[in-house]
Amino acid sequence: MADLPDMPIGQLAALTGESVKALRYWTDFGLLTAERRPSGYRHYPPEAAEQIRFIRSAQAAGFTLDEIRRILAARQDGRKPCEHVKADLDSHLKTVRAQIAHLQTLEAQLQAKVTWAEEHPDPACDSAGCVYLEDTPRA
Repeated sequence: MADLPDMPIGQLAALTGESVKALRYWTDFGLLTAERRPSGYRHYPPEAAEQIRFIRSAQAAGFTLDEIRRILAARQDGRKPCEHVKADLDSHLKTVRAQIAHLQTLEAQLQAKVTWAEEHPDPACDSAGCVYLEDTPRA
């Protein structure tokens, strides 16, 4: 893409499949750089398409826009962000594993409630809400 000329935001949106609104937001947020033409329109350098693919890939890996901005800023400063990114990946993995453990516990609790509800289709329901949602339901 390095041989392509600068492109207006609409062309970049069409090329990458992103919305113009997202590109404006990312530009205002500092993830993308654009040059304003005398007409006031934003024009993006050819490498913007590659940066957009990186942004989406990083988001898919759980990175926030702030984290992505720091990575891109390091790259613009000529520094390799890889060591920092690896540490962030490790942190994100730990967070995801903790969320999975929490969801597995929740799944077991919900399954127990569903099983109890199926075994007690017409329980005495004199609780504040519903007996099916009590910690220890009463038949």
